[in-house]
Amino acid sequence: MSFQDKFWQGFDLWVLRILQVMLAIGIVAALATMAVLMAQGILTLHQRVDTVPELQRSVQSLFAGVLLVVLGLELMDTLRNYFIEHRLRVEFLISVALIAVARHVIQIDYEHASAASVVAMAALVLGLAGGYVLIRRFSRV
Repeated sequence: MSFQDKFWQGFDLWVLRILQVMLAIGIVAALATMAVLMAQGILTLHQRVDTVPELQRSVQSLFAGVLLVVLGLELMDTLRNYFIEHRLRVEFLISVALIAVARHVIQIDYEHASAASVVAMAALVLGLAGGYVLIRRFSRV
């Protein structure tokens, strides 16, 4: 292996390690922030929520926050697998995309969203889910 190949391989490893540390710090910070916001929200929930739609918005925000942390964990898993295998597996990338889209779907205000955007989002979810199933099924053959 030439010096140039060794250099770039070492460079890749350092970049991946730095990205993993940055992601870990971001995930911990997001989790801590979410815990603080949830604790504050529980203490004042009865003062702010008077109707079912307001409760629905609060619960949607909680779910979106949880999915944001899960998204970070999936990105971390994708980096970890890249670090081990030195290649990106498409199923991991699709799972990250599905989580990101699911988070967006939870946050959509369906009363004000256009029918075209809802149909487009549904097509995106179906396409990603179908692609994930196909890749999982045929990659094990």
